[in-house]
Amino acid sequence: MSEVLEKLFGSKNEVKLLRLFLNNAEEQYLISEIADKIKAPLPSTRKEVNNLIKIKFLIQRKKSNKTFYQVNQDFVFYNELKKLIFKASPTSADKITSQVIKLGQIRFVLISGVFLNSDKGKIDILIVGEHINRAKLKNFLSNVEAEVGKGISYVCMSTDELRYRKSMFDKFVLNIFENPHRILIDKMKKDI
Repeated sequence: MSEVLEKLFGSKNEVKLLRLFLNNAEEQYLISEIADKIKAPLPSTRKEVNNLIKIKFLIQRKKSNKTFYQVNQDFVFYNELKKLIFKASPTSADKITSQVIKLGQIRFVLISGVFLNSDKGKIDILIVGEHINRAKLKNFLSNVEAEVGKGISYVCMSTDELRYRKSMFDKFVLNIFENPHRILIDKMKKDI
């Protein structure tokens, strides 16, 4: 679905920009912050931002000799764009799966929240496994956040910890499984 949006809007970076601003309607960003958040070169980010200013999707404000950009919530198609952007999944399950398996000995992955366009639940992704490389995990989350346009809430735990917490009827873990979710990897089957 994300590929459809890229074709409609002309570029992957423009879709990332729309997601960033629609997911953070109250926030104001410097151009350098925008480029960092969507992981795009500064010149192309500046060009895309200027295009969005021309159509009045973004507004710019000067504070202390700095220019900040924010979404214009009075933009004529604001609500329609928000619905369209959020209807499309921010990233594919296959893409998440292919990246997560590189993090370590992954036994279980569950997505929820932003990946299912749901406000329910406390997390967006649960990763269970052993020997998970924290640097690779941080990089993975940073890349996903750039695509999604907002911070990803995640939990990473060992297989034994998940088993223990489920056996103790841990409220947090039960909440994860009670809310809308999708399991991407399950090498534990009936273990949990």
